[in-house]
Amino acid sequence: MNSLNRATTADVYTVPLRSASVPLKTRGQSLTASSARIEQRRKSVLSKRDQLMIVTQLSIMLRAGVDLAEAVRSVAQKSASTSIRSAVGAVYAELEGGKLLSQALAENRDQFGGVMVASVAAGEASGRLPEVLSRLSSIIRDEIRLRSAIRAAISYPLVLMFVTTLVLAAMIFFVLPQFGGIYASSRAPTPAITQLLLDVASMARSYWYLILGVGALALLGAWRFATGTVGRRKLDQVVFRLPLTHRIWASLLAGRMFRLQGAMLSSGVPMLEVLQLTKYSVSNVCYKEMIEKIEDSVVNGRGMSVVLNESSIIPDGAADMIATAEANGQLGSVLQTVGEFFESEGEQFMRDAVKVAEPAIIVVVGLVVGAIVLAVMLPMLDLSTAGGT
Repeated sequence: MNSLNRATTADVYTVPLRSASVPLKTRGQSLTASSARIEQRRKSVLSKRDQLMIVTQLSIMLRAGVDLAEAVRSVAQKSASTSIRSAVGAVYAELEGGKLLSQALAENRDQFGGVMVASVAAGEASGRLPEVLSRLSSIIRDEIRLRSAIRAAISYPLVLMFVTTLVLAAMIFFVLPQFGGIYASSRAPTPAITQLLLDVASMARSYWYLILGVGALALLGAWRFATGTVGRRKLDQVVFRLPLTHRIWASLLAGRMFRLQGAMLSSGVPMLEVLQLTKYSVSNVCYKEMIEKIEDSVVNGRGMSVVLNESSIIPDGAADMIATAEANGQLGSVLQTVGEFFESEGEQFMRDAVKVAEPAIIVVVGLVVGAIVLAVMLPMLDLSTAGGT
């Protein structure tokens, strides 16, 4: 540890930001990497929970006055997660070679992501690394919470639909054949709806392998379409054309984008780099295209609000607030506030939509199951009545 090149606070924080930012490679960087680093880069990006653990621990230790290198070493050695120990260990090895934390993270950016690297570089350049790490941990924590809220909101409808499918499959393959034998032995006329159900059940039992094959091909085709360039664009456009989904996703996506941009601007990341990192962090094609237009507008000196005013995928009122912030020079703080508001609003819209969807699904399922039960049981009642007379 004594041999570690420990830069003073002034030395670390006066390094130019652009020398350690994501889009640019460190000057003089060796083209030959060690086998350990190559193996490290082959691994996927750390999970959000792992990133949150790393950033939170570093923020706490730096605020407590722990040396940066010692804090990184402590996280690398004492973490219970193998992925964290491996990733942070690689960063510590770079620090031992005399590099800054941002440069060490940039060497392993495949795991940490561009936002973390740029934020740390900005914190080093401004001398506010603990504050930047604390802000970054808050962003990651809120992103994890938002993802959990989305999963919780859609889990019940999905489980309900899955159980319904199982019930219908059990009726087709096990219940209806029993009643079919009873109707056939009675030689009584069978109602048309009942006969249709019996025919469908018989066909499903006879050609179940063909139905599964067609279903699997359909799912594979849908997946390939959804993940392809054209299909992805179509789906991203559809969510903004439907009234209900437009309201939800416009608020959620805009809220996350604004919060991320505001946090990076407040940390000292240059505006153009903020836009580049935001473009890479969002998955919606419509938002990527909008951010590209914002980049052109900023380069030409017109600002963000010009593009936002012309966009139909931004919630109402957002462009006006951002235009005011640009005029007053408070864009970073206002973007964070606006982002928090629209994230909260999007979550509320989603919860309201799920509250309406849940009883609607139950009613539809009840009608389908009830219709099948009536179609099967009514002929039985006729048979029992005829037998009684």
